Parts: sequence; C-alpha cells; structure tokens
Amino acid sequence: MLLWLMQIISLKSMEHNRNYYYDISKRFLWMVGQWPYQKPKTRLSFLALVVIVLANCLFTQIAQIFVCEDTQCIFQTLPPHLLVWNSLVKVLAYRFNSQKIKDLTDHLFVDWNILKTQEEREIMKKYADNGRWYSLIYASYCYVSTVSFITMSLVPRIMDIVFPLNTSRPIMLAYPAHYFVNEEQYFYYISFHMLITALICVTGLIAHDCMFFTYIEHVCGLFTVVGFRFEHILYKRNITKRKLINYPDEVYNKNIAFSVHSYRRALQFAELVEKVFSISFAMQLMIATIGLSVTLLQIAQLHNLMDTTKYFVYIFAQLFHLFCFSFQGQKLIDHSLQICYKIYNSAWYEIPVKGQKLLLITMRKSTKASTVTACKIYVYSLQSFTTVLQTAMSYFTVLASFSE
Repeated sequence: MLLWLMQIISLKSMEHNRNYYYDISKRFLWMVGQWPYQKPKTRLSFLALVVIVLANCLFTQIAQIFVCEDTQCIFQTLPPHLLVWNSLVKVLAYRFNSQKIKDLTDHLFVDWNILKTQEEREIMKKYADNGRWYSLIYASYCYVSTVSFITMSLVPRIMDIVFPLNTSRPIMLAYPAHYFVNEEQYFYYISFHMLITALICVTGLIAHDCMFFTYIEHVCGLFTVVGFRFEHILYKRNITKRKLINYPDEVYNKNIAFSVHSYRRALQFAELVEKVFSISFAMQLMIATIGLSVTLLQIAQLHNLMDTTKYFVYIFAQLFHLFCFSFQGQKLIDHSLQICYKIYNSAWYEIPVKGQKLLLITMRKSTKASTVTACKIYVYSLQSFTTVLQTAMSYFTVLASFSE
C-alpha cells in the first residue's frame, strides 16, 4: 500500500514538472488558438481573432504602398509589412499541421515515461529547463524590442512638452501605414492601434518559435539519453552502478535492442519536426532575407537619427531571430552525430559479436545528421547563418544600385 502511494505521488510530481517545463510555450500557443488540447471552438475563435488583426494591419500597410509616390516610400513600408506576413505564415503553419503538432506534443509528455533511471530523468529535466529558459528570454526580447520600436513614435510629442518649439514637431508613426483619417488629429488612436496589432503579431511569432525551441531541446535530450544508454550498455537499465557480469547473451541483446528502439524513437521525433516546419521555414527564410536586405537599404538612405535608430533595432531583431533558429538547428545536428561517438566510447568490445553487429548498424545510421531544413534546400546551422547574411548583403547591393 505504501509503495503504491509513493508511486502515485511520484507520477503526480513528474506530471507537475512536465507542466512547469512546457507552460510558457503552452500559454503562447493557447493565446493564438494553436494549443493542440484546446477545445475546437476556442481554438477557432482565438485563431480567427489573430488572423483578423493581422489582416487589418496588412490592409493599412498595403494602402500606404498605394499612396506612396516614390520607391523610397515603398521600401520604407516593406520591412514591417514583411514581418506581418512572417507572423501570419507561422500561425497558419501550425493550423495546417495541427495533427502533426498534436503528435509532437504527445511525444513531449509520453517520452518521460520511458526513462528508467534517475540519471536519464535529470538529463531530460536539464534540456526541458533549457527550452523553457530559451522561450522566456526569446519572448522577453521580442516584446521589449516591439514596445521600444512602437513607442519611439511618441518621442516628438514628448519633446514638444519637455522642450517646446515655436511650431510642433512633425508626427512620426511607428511604421508606415495609411488609416484614411487625419494622422495629426487621431495620432494617439493610431499609435494605440499600432501597439496592439504589433503585440498580437509578435505573440503569434513567439508562439511558433518558442514551441519550436521546446521541440528541439526535447529531441536533443532524447539523443543525450540514448547516448547515455549506449555508454552504459553493460549495465542494468534501472541500476547504473551494478555491472552485468556472466549474464546470458540475451540480456546483452535486450539492452542493445532497448537502446536502439529509443534511438529510433528520437529519430522519428526529429523527422516529424522536419516535416512540420520544412515548408513554412522556406517561406519564412525568403521573407527574412528580403526584409533584411530592404532594411539595410533603408538604413543606408535615411538621414534622420530617430528613423535610423528604429531600423537598427529592427534589423538586430531580425538577426537575433535568424540566429536563434540557426543555433537550434546546429544543436540538433551536433546531438544527433554524438551517438556514433557514444557507442565507440562504450565497452562494446566486451559484449557478444551479435550485439556488436547491432551496434555497428546503429553507428552507420548515426553518421547521418538529423537536420531542420527549408524544403530540403537550406539547412539551419551556424554555417548557413553566415550564408544568409552574405545573400542579404548581395540583395542589398543590387537594390542600392537600382535606387540610385
């Protein structure tokens, strides 16, 4: 009876820990109607609200493009316009892959049940906690950058109060948009609308990205657990301090089969992440590259200090966004390749020949890295991150030559 109660308490404690590690991603997905376990009507209502707000923002920006009288005005409108499209792609990517997202999220909770030792649980806790911290830092940075970018438009009005001139300073909207009203008269209403739409837009972006970070950290944790099992292939699965000596070959083979099964499960999770995000990442990469090039062009052409500062904040946010994806992609590559080294560093020479052959097959499989790609064309890694920067600079040079 006492043992049964201890097991119940242990299971409830583990469930509490899981909810703690994934609560940030869950809340953001819930706000944009993409959490897999929401009621269908609730999901549809929140998603419809987000899409309507984004469509409203796109409408005012497209209207601004139509009233522009030169290419510089159009280029100035494009960076924030592309950001809204990027957020819309992220939100709809989860909508069109709802079943796969549910399968991935199920994995997050179920995979904890296959952990057999305290060491394995500590490994998964470490990576789950990393995912939570990455999400928290990323979300905080995105919100701070957005609020800073939007509130810079209030600086002229504040300056009029603190250091008044004979005439009022010209108004400056947070981003180019056409509202079909007198901007001077309705400045504060427009600024409030821009702030709300920008925060909702960024919330959709954060929800997508934080859940992606959580998935990558989870699969990296799985690969680390698998590597730990291969390193301790001669140990009992639930007792890592007692070595298996003079046991039948079936015991060794059972341990190897269990480790190989865990490795296949990790590979399946990584492949499912790739399937879910591959197409949307291709669209996001194209939007980010164009946006980066156009923003660089704007910085080169602007002579106003306030506008230049705003676009510096914006371009740094774009680089931070792209770097986070490249860093996570590189982390997945490194963790998937480490399995081969873990097997080689284990006591493989002490197990029967049949078991060694199973390990050899696994080593061959692990020489191929698991990756996150954009339609199998672009692989997210730190090396590819520099390639995107070079491509954006090339586009910037071409655009600058045309705008002269």
